Amino acid sequence: MQLKPLPDYWEAINFSNGSFEPVPKKQSARLLQTCQDTKNVVKMPKQYRTLDTYGLYFSLQNIGTYTSPIELQYIAQGNQFYLTCRSQKTFRLSAHPIKQADHPWLKQTSGQDRTPITAPTLKVQTSDKATKRKQEVVDVSNQVQRVSVELPSKGQLLFIEEEDGQKETIFGLPASFTYSEFELSLEKTTDGLPSTTFTLQFKGDQYLNQRDVLRNLGKRPVKLTYHPLPDTLPADKTIPYLTFRSTDAEQPVTKTISLRYETDVKDIPIHGFNGIGEDNKKIQGFLHPNDTALREADFRQLSLLSDKLAKQVADELKEVTLETPQGNRADVRYLTLIQSGKLQTFDVYLKARANKTDVYLKDIRTKKAAKLSGEVAANLLTEVEE
Repeated sequence: MQLKPLPDYWEAINFSNGSFEPVPKKQSARLLQTCQDTKNVVKMPKQYRTLDTYGLYFSLQNIGTYTSPIELQYIAQGNQFYLTCRSQKTFRLSAHPIKQADHPWLKQTSGQDRTPITAPTLKVQTSDKATKRKQEVVDVSNQVQRVSVELPSKGQLLFIEEEDGQKETIFGLPASFTYSEFELSLEKTTDGLPSTTFTLQFKGDQYLNQRDVLRNLGKRPVKLTYHPLPDTLPADKTIPYLTFRSTDAEQPVTKTISLRYETDVKDIPIHGFNGIGEDNKKIQGFLHPNDTALREADFRQLSLLSDKLAKQVADELKEVTLETPQGNRADVRYLTLIQSGKLQTFDVYLKARANKTDVYLKDIRTKKAAKLSGEVAANLLTEVEE
């Protein structure tokens, strides 16, 4: 098994200046190749200026193989240029020094290098209720609050709720080039008396998201109190943001939402640019007659293996002994295994014998081949012959 992200199945989108424009295949391939070069990685420069920003998307999303996009950003320190790539798993940045001649689409941008922030900065704006948006919430002092947030290039901003003495991290915003700056506010909607839902709103130039944090079913209203916030969130400290209170006899409420900055992204629910959808981490298998059928998701020609069989084939390929394929290519010529944006495609060979048919798989890239064992071969043969 040698699953790899192949350039043919990844497409880059240019986010710079809000353009959201697809780029040529050659450029997408160069971006992916640069990020995959783990030997050409250096420490992030202490000062730099930011240039173009991209997202790399796995192009087979429409066959149920959602994979988080890879965020990319060019930066420069003086005349030295880098492509920074954000890991889909850890959200950490890697900096790859580049030659501008290898990336001719990158336009040299003059400007002063600056030292990036190392923790989230907060700028609180309060105003009276006359200035509020339609659904914004007014606090106990008849004020509306909006917070301008700037995130650093690493880590995550956590939102933690505390109720009845129990604390729970409800979600996190990992660092992102797409919403490095956004406005945080609170809105409410009435779903029908007496139900009211309170929702955190995140609004940036290229980002819009929201998260429900309280649904009140009581007859008495919920009162909101904002807590003082620092100009900079310290690492690994929980800072109260707002508190909901209601003295309703049947549905009393005392809930606090707090903010916390951590320099590493832990395995918790995320709600950011990379959190739109859920990564499909299981191995999937597709039988198809040609590359076009897979690339264009032509379900008239695609056959999806069961999750169990795809995993059985993948597990067996990790242990097999290499052999020269025997027999002829199957009518359904290819088997492709996919996991987390990586894939491997095989030619399928069938060798009919007296009492059974042997099944061989040959990697179309490395030309290495192996024969599948009895049960796995029989199960795959049933799919191939249907």
